[in-house]
Amino acid sequence: MHMTLNKEMHACFDKKHVEVSKKVCVMAIIFYLTAGLFLLPGAAFAKDITFEALLDRNAIYMGENVQLNLRFEGTTDIPAPELPNIDGIQSRYAGPSTMMSIVNTRMTSSITHIYVLVPLKTGKFQIPPITVQHKGETYTSAALTLEVSDSASKGGGPATSREQRRPEINLQYRVTVKMQAEKTKVYLNEMVPLSIKLYINRVGLRDVQYPELKHEHLSASEFEKPVQYQETRGGVNFDVVEFKTQIFATKAGDFRLGPAKIKANLLSKKNRRAPSSQFDNFFDDDFFGGYEVTPIELKSNELTINVLPFPDRNRPDNFKGAVGDFKFNMEASPSAVKVGDPVTVKMIVSGKGNFNTVTGPVMKQQEGFKTYEPQVKQEGDKKIFEQVLIPITDTVRNLPEASFSFFNPDKGQYQTLAKNAIPLQVIKAERENSTIMEAPQTGGGLVRKEVFGRDIIYIKEAPGELKKKGGYLYKNPFFLLLQIVPLLALVSAWILQKRKAKLSTDIGYARRLSAPKKAKKGIQEAEDFLSRKMPQEFYDSVFRTIREYLGNRFHIPAGGITADVVENALKEKNIDSGLLSKMKNIFASCDMARYAPAELGAMKMDETLKDLREVIDYLERHKE
Repeated sequence: MHMTLNKEMHACFDKKHVEVSKKVCVMAIIFYLTAGLFLLPGAAFAKDITFEALLDRNAIYMGENVQLNLRFEGTTDIPAPELPNIDGIQSRYAGPSTMMSIVNTRMTSSITHIYVLVPLKTGKFQIPPITVQHKGETYTSAALTLEVSDSASKGGGPATSREQRRPEINLQYRVTVKMQAEKTKVYLNEMVPLSIKLYINRVGLRDVQYPELKHEHLSASEFEKPVQYQETRGGVNFDVVEFKTQIFATKAGDFRLGPAKIKANLLSKKNRRAPSSQFDNFFDDDFFGGYEVTPIELKSNELTINVLPFPDRNRPDNFKGAVGDFKFNMEASPSAVKVGDPVTVKMIVSGKGNFNTVTGPVMKQQEGFKTYEPQVKQEGDKKIFEQVLIPITDTVRNLPEASFSFFNPDKGQYQTLAKNAIPLQVIKAERENSTIMEAPQTGGGLVRKEVFGRDIIYIKEAPGELKKKGGYLYKNPFFLLLQIVPLLALVSAWILQKRKAKLSTDIGYARRLSAPKKAKKGIQEAEDFLSRKMPQEFYDSVFRTIREYLGNRFHIPAGGITADVVENALKEKNIDSGLLSKMKNIFASCDMARYAPAELGAMKMDETLKDLREVIDYLERHKE
């Protein structure tokens, strides 16, 4: 190939064959470049693949991290392997690094998958051999040893002998999460304060997220704004971040609560390497402070909650599941109306307890009124039910009586609060005869526009551009366009690799992409339950679908999503107020299905499913 190419190149400069040489020269260059693009990679990938695992350091101090490199020589298409679990070490994938080189027409390639290892305690750790399966072949690395020492040890480096070693220091003793409930023996629907405390001692944490709480047959409200203070435990001072919420049970029995998970970023010292330029010291020390941010996940203890059912003894007929210590008041306006005019009755339930379980007070049936569904709103520690009544006769003298029943968990008994009838003066309405006249509709039907004319075939006045038959190949546009194919293939492979790397490292981006697909599956499941007339399963599916979709769409923990959480998250995103109202209706319907399923019919289920589709469709089209 070299001799042939040299001869052709010499011909390019032969004065006796200038015209012929130009044609041959261009053809030869295109041929060899194209062949090189396809043959060289083939030669590289045909080479044997070798695999090795390397630590950039084998000994570090507590609070530092170490880099693990998994290097594959002879290929660039092996995906990132999954590291085995190592007790006391947390790992994070940092990304791939590829390299290709050509020396004397010989091409070599390699890919290195980089991981950051963060020790959680001191001691000597064994990193077991890592096995990778690729295209029917098995590759195994050698075992590695990492020693982690306390930063307080003397001698300028990690201890290497038993006499020099300090007592083991566990990161779990410096960063812990404790969960505590006010009481663990409760009644059904009873609201219980819950506290989750993050204890920090001499460890750098940042970007602390709200806890994710796992609960079975237990419901938790939105976390309050966390408070920070100091607390002494066992003679050691801790910085404390406390998250408060309230929980209540939706089913009787013994259930496990937790563990609560808190995600944060751990600040660890960067690896100290010789700077390659004066800018390295600037960025490592002055700008970033010589620290690296590593995501970690902390877990709390679990709690067992014993949930007692409502007692059957002395249970009122109008009891609908309200639990707490409440007061009940009722007022109406106006007090004097004509027949057919509306009267607004405002029933106010206040006090402390689980307002999610408070439904409208029951009005005694009374003839002479046309009633409408009450409008509900909650303001702090009171819930207001506004109901419109219209007297249809002037014989009524007062509004119907109303009562509200609830269970008081502190006293362990039911209570019923009743309000007497409110006097009402109804005046006979004056009759007015009126006739509604309809104007006759005028105008005829639409007249179709008549289309005139016919197709015209023009006479061709010139034959067009003439081309010489059998032209030169290098002047053929199709041939030149074909040379772009290898470049497009390379760019496509690079784009796919970048997208794959982004999906594996950017959790928010991956959750956003999966949100519509999971939501579609949840809607199909809800439609199936609706067709089979299974309301409880239907609302469970709707509730699970809307929470998972919003959590994935806006990258927030799905477990703590409520109507208020959604409103706060979307109020600055220019979301239509009507859509927010539909989302609140979905959550309200799902809550109602838990406590008063008999009040939700097939029509209400259809409306809820329609709102769910519209909410997801709007958010998918909405540009943030």
